[in-house]
Amino acid sequence: MLLAEEAGSMPETTQQAERRPMRRRGAYANGQQTREEFTAKALELFAAQGFQRLSLRKIAEALGVSHAALTYHFPTKESLLEAVFNEQAMREAPVFEPMIEERGILDALPDLLSANDDIPDLIQLDVTILAEAIRPDHSAHVWAQERMDAMVQDVRSGLALEREKGRLRSDIDLDVTARQISAMVRGLQLQWLYRRDTPRVDDIREFLELLRP
Repeated sequence: MLLAEEAGSMPETTQQAERRPMRRRGAYANGQQTREEFTAKALELFAAQGFQRLSLRKIAEALGVSHAALTYHFPTKESLLEAVFNEQAMREAPVFEPMIEERGILDALPDLLSANDDIPDLIQLDVTILAEAIRPDHSAHVWAQERMDAMVQDVRSGLALEREKGRLRSDIDLDVTARQISAMVRGLQLQWLYRRDTPRVDDIREFLELLRP
């Protein structure tokens, strides 16, 4: 503002001042839309080609955008990956959340696990980034830890609801069992990536049956 006045520009009118926030909001909306478009395209790209061998520059080329445009919204591959996983979760929520609410986690979890058959590359990305990010100095370490903790908490909430409805053994420790189920799901997913004939759905279903009254 000071530089503009020194340059001899006209003072801003009231109408111009009122329009300025609208332009800012419009720019923000456009930026958010661009970010969402990049995320949706990246999800399809990663599902088809994977993630590890792609640099941000190569990702930008595959998306048909400039490297500068992509890094403006996603400075690192990890930030883009986080957005991709969040996008996938948003797509799944309208289907999975009602399933868990209506049927309960003990009944629905095997079917949720089976649904991952359609997105093996994203499952591989998830397993890989969680393993790589175990180092405290990794750029995705905090995010990966939060992702692990969130899964345990979601499972525990599902188990608590099962207990309220009388569908869970009374002697079950919710915290311990939530960690066991989370570890089993991720472990079975990893085995399945190596051997697609791994009966992971049957295995998790058999374990969950042990938790019923």
